[in-house]
Amino acid sequence: MGEVGRDPEARAAVLTALRLLNPKRREAEIVIYADALADYHEAQANIHLNGAIVFHPRTGAPIDNPYLRIRDRAAGVIRSLGLRADPVWGVG
Repeated sequence: MGEVGRDPEARAAVLTALRLLNPKRREAEIVIYADALADYHEAQANIHLNGAIVFHPRTGAPIDNPYLRIRDRAAGVIRSLGLRADPVWGVG
C-alpha cells in the first residue's frame, strides 16, 4: 500500500486495513493515523525530490526543506497512536 498521498482509493484501502488490524481502536484514531500517513508520504516524496536542504524562494539562501517538519510531525502522530499497521507500510 506504500504511497498513500491524497488518492481516495488508496486512502480507503488504508482505512480498511487499519480497521481490520485494529478492531478495538476508535474510528477517530484510525482516521487520524491515515491522514498522518498521507502527510508523511507526501512530505517524504517532496524531500526525496528536492532534498533536505532547499533554496529559499525569495532570497535564494539555503534552508531546511519545510517538508522535514511536516514529515517529522506526521511521524510523531503515527508513533503516538501505536496502531498495528505494518502491512499498510508494506512490511508485514
